[in-house]
Amino acid sequence: AGQVAIRQRENGFRHKFERYIARDRDNPDLRRKAMTAITAKMARVVHAVVKGGSDYRPFVEGRVPGGRTSVS
Repeated sequence: AGQVAIRQRENGFRHKFERYIARDRDNPDLRRKAMTAITAKMARVVHAVVKGGSDYRPFVEGRVPGGRTSVS
């Protein structure tokens, strides 16, 4: 499930993966650790959705030049 999530274009899981591997994109150990972090994040999200009984609402962070998100 983690691999599918990071292949999608715009979602929080892919953004987290990209931030994690930004230091060295070709390092297989770093990519494995990033995949583990994404899988753990997905497990936390699924647990919260199931426990709370709510629908999943994906949060897509918009990229702003400078790496900051705008607060409105």
